[in-house]
Amino acid sequence: WLYWFALAGNLGLQFIGSIMSHLVATWFGPVSIVVPFFYSSTLLSNMLIFGVLLGTEHFSKLMRVGSYVIVVAVILLPVVGPEAQENQDIIALFHHWYAILWFTFLLCAMTITGALLLFGIDKFKENKRFFILLTARAAAISVNLTVSRSFILSPSKFMLASFVALKIFSGSIYTYAIVVQATTVDQARFVPLNTTTIILVNAATGILIWEDWRVIQSWYGYACVFVLLGLGCDMLLSLPQLDSNNPHFGTGRRMSTLITKGLSQRGGYLTIQEDQPSQRPLAELDLPDRLDSSQQTPSVSLTRKEAWKQVMLPREST
Repeated sequence: WLYWFALAGNLGLQFIGSIMSHLVATWFGPVSIVVPFFYSSTLLSNMLIFGVLLGTEHFSKLMRVGSYVIVVAVILLPVVGPEAQENQDIIALFHHWYAILWFTFLLCAMTITGALLLFGIDKFKENKRFFILLTARAAAISVNLTVSRSFILSPSKFMLASFVALKIFSGSIYTYAIVVQATTVDQARFVPLNTTTIILVNAATGILIWEDWRVIQSWYGYACVFVLLGLGCDMLLSLPQLDSNNPHFGTGRRMSTLITKGLSQRGGYLTIQEDQPSQRPLAELDLPDRLDSSQQTPSVSLTRKEAWKQVMLPREST
């Protein structure tokens, strides 16, 4: 019964979170700041719950700093970003050519990438899978939030029916993209890029459709917020823990055990990496009590340039 209770609780909380963040939140502020608050609160909550309270995950200093940079940038959004606009006319907003063009682009991108996801993207190279998933999720969530905001602006019956259909359609593509994402791309590299892409696309949606440009309090501050978001993403991508071979975050799921010995004079260490978890307890492993300096294995870290290169360039299959 505990399993079913946990499953029901998980599904229930997911449903409540989706309704509150993708529907109700759009009724009380600009669409462009809903997504940044949603993702930053999720990021901070994961660190507090799984890192501080439960202690099931380890967050390095660089991970914490990168997360804090993103959170601080989002906190600044209501200060320098767009203010809420009351009594907007949804019909008048969609009479502008740039709003029609951008919304049509989002619909086409969402539909095409959704069809590609439905037929399977395993046959594509990794960089193309990244592009398809990023486009599908960013376009779908932008359409979803836009129609959610439109519900409270007294649309016509035809527009209301169309928006309800688009809400269901875009929500289905967004959810299915999450399912496909879990098995087709490297999560550690995809998640920061996905967050940044969705935030940027929603900001463009706010400017082109919802006319946020009329009420942005500081263009310099607004631009600096996105610079901070990029820096936070860059810090997360620079982590060696986010490489695809990492046992906790990477798709390879290789076992990596760091065993330290009390080497008072030379401070050596030994790293054991296996493709499969070892069946032998650590106490039975034949380890030397002391390592020569020539035998010590240096730790591997990625520079920011190398991390971005791994993200943007396709990986050769072996």
